[in-house]
Amino acid sequence: MRTGSLFLTSIGLIALLTVAAIVFILQTQKPGDAAPSDVPMVAATDFQKTIEAEKQLNYLLAGVMVGFSVLLQISAWAAAAGKLREVKRGSFTDEERSQHLDAIEVYFDLPLYFGLLGTVVSFILVTLYPEAGLMFAYISTALGIVVSVVLRLGYLTPYRQQLISIPSNDAEAPTWSGTRP
Repeated sequence: MRTGSLFLTSIGLIALLTVAAIVFILQTQKPGDAAPSDVPMVAATDFQKTIEAEKQLNYLLAGVMVGFSVLLQISAWAAAAGKLREVKRGSFTDEERSQHLDAIEVYFDLPLYFGLLGTVVSFILVTLYPEAGLMFAYISTALGIVVSVVLRLGYLTPYRQQLISIPSNDAEAPTWSGTRP
C-alpha cells in the first residue's frame, strides 16, 4: 500500500515539475519584446542556419516529449499490473476480490489521464514549437488510449471473467437455469 502511494506521488511530482519547467520557458522567451527598429538585419545564410537549428530543436523536443509520454505509460502499466497482482495474491473471498477490483479500477484509467496530461502540455508547447507540440499531442493521446484498452482487455476483464466463472461455495446462492420464471 505504501509503495503505491509513493509511486503515485513521484509520478505527480514529475508531471508537476514538467509543467513548471514549460511555464518557466514560456516566461523567459516572450516573443515580440524587441521593437522593430531594434531588430538587426540578418544574412540569408544565418537565417537558413537558424531555421535548420530550429528544426533540429523541434525534432529533439518531440523525441524527448514522446519519450516522456512512453515513460509515463510504462509507469501506469506497472502500477495497474502491480495492483492487480496484489488483489490476485491476497487472501480474499471472491466477493472481496471483486470489490478490490472495483477499487483499483482507477489504475487502469491512468494511461488515459497521462495521455490527457501530455495533450495539455503539448498545447502549451505549441506556442513555442508548433511541430513538436502537435506531434506530442497526437502520440500522447493515442498511447493513452491504446495502453488503457490493452490493460483493461488484457488484464482486468479476463480476471473479472475468471472470478465470475468460479462456482460459489454458498449453498444459498441462486443459480440461473436458463429459463425465465
